[in-house]
Amino acid sequence: MSQAGNLAAWLIEAAQASGAGSRCALREGDRAWTYDELATTVGRLSGALRALRLGRGERVLILMRDTLEAAAAILGVIHAGAVAVPVSELATPDDLREYVLHAGAVIAIVDEPHARVLDAIRSATHDLREVICVGARLAGSHDFHALVAGAAPQPPIAMGPSDVCVLLYSAGSGPGELRAVPHCQQTISAAHDSFGRDLLQLTSADRMLSVARLSTAYGLGSGLLQPLAVQAESLLFPAQPHSKTLFQALDSYRPTVLVATPSVYAQLAHDAERLDVARPLVGLRLAVAGAEGMPERLIPRIRAVLGTEVVVGYGLTEIFQFALAGRSSDPGARPGVCGRPLAGVQVRLVDEDGDPVGVDEIGTLELSCGSLFSGYWGGAATGEHDLRGGGWFTTRDRFMVDRAGFYHHCGRVDDLFKVGGKWVSPTEVERALVAHEAVWEAAVIGADDEEGLIKPLAFVVTNVGHDGGPELEAELKDYVKNVLAPYKYPRWIEFVDALPRGPGGKLLRYKLRPSRGRRRRAETGTLP
Repeated sequence: MSQAGNLAAWLIEAAQASGAGSRCALREGDRAWTYDELATTVGRLSGALRALRLGRGERVLILMRDTLEAAAAILGVIHAGAVAVPVSELATPDDLREYVLHAGAVIAIVDEPHARVLDAIRSATHDLREVICVGARLAGSHDFHALVAGAAPQPPIAMGPSDVCVLLYSAGSGPGELRAVPHCQQTISAAHDSFGRDLLQLTSADRMLSVARLSTAYGLGSGLLQPLAVQAESLLFPAQPHSKTLFQALDSYRPTVLVATPSVYAQLAHDAERLDVARPLVGLRLAVAGAEGMPERLIPRIRAVLGTEVVVGYGLTEIFQFALAGRSSDPGARPGVCGRPLAGVQVRLVDEDGDPVGVDEIGTLELSCGSLFSGYWGGAATGEHDLRGGGWFTTRDRFMVDRAGFYHHCGRVDDLFKVGGKWVSPTEVERALVAHEAVWEAAVIGADDEEGLIKPLAFVVTNVGHDGGPELEAELKDYVKNVLAPYKYPRWIEFVDALPRGPGGKLLRYKLRPSRGRRRRAETGTLP
């Protein structure tokens, strides 16, 4: 390979060298590109970007649906020696302005559905020199297809394996708290070794359908980079993952691997029963679930209704892969458990002083692996304390490890709270609530009572056929008192139509926090 440190060249040239040039690399609906066609498009776009004076290491923002052009844009930017910055297609103009300014993007590539969002911020982002549009053009912009057609393919720009090539914004950190995670060929290659090769055992015979977005580490890895690394076929899915379109994609694509969030699997199970679709995932080699917690009662439904076992994992943008994972069919595996560490990933649980905790005790997860990033973009203050000496990263998640070596997620560090001097895990209370037949979803936070003391507050989405109200609220409180330690039960329950979630399906818990200064009268929590 000519430039092993250039991620795009590392992926594409390996495929061509292995004789896979004529094989299908990317498929989107009725459109498909072979590895040779992908190489030509990426090389041409790389040349066009350099003709627009894109320099080595400069950032290019990509705001697009998950199309062939989006995949080419990400790889073409990297091929040109620059840094690809894919961002969520759900970004508002305010979000987008923050991304552009924080990353220092000099070029933006946007498709037609998102052109207006970008146009709304151009006057406030003076360093954004050029705009490239797929579809309808903005004033003063360049046409993507014309640029590619008019450029000659160029060789890749030389890069070191540790040179940043992609910048991903970590989801769920809240407004004004941008955390941009840089990755390079070295970290992504290490993630492939642990996740793609050892856990998923991907081969060139696989057809991989990921409904996680390319703007996330979960989606970019599983939806593009992991399949390309083994000369497999990446099945792109630009539509929102509604059951009808996803059932159609499963029928036409015939994937061997499906990657999604637990929310998507829950939706598929619900609609498979409603539409009388029998075991639609029975033909998969692997179903993979990540990016949010897996409810205990969902795995049996995935098995019975959808017809497949599932690999459940806990991952981080900072390592570009899962840290913990396990199959629902593994001996000793139980619903709601995150599994064990992946090959090449070291983990430990520590207390508030950094000392190791024992079995069945809650501690903060720390990890070390070859795919670990080197620090947040720009040295963000919010992440300075996360990287420790010796190559260890302190996450914001608390876990408990049982005697069988399985890791149980117990919530975020800043989500856990104490009631009467005792720790309460929102995740544990949520699991108890959703085990009740009247509850579809639940989220728990700590809220101040009228004395300023923290007590559990639950937001509940009821199941079909159940109505929220004082009677159900009292029933749920008593139910949790009986299945958990009494101090953990929610003192207040608010019934809502839906819980706030980000583009990848993650619960945005910060949006549930009560207004500042709000006080509530709470029960004492004692049993009669």
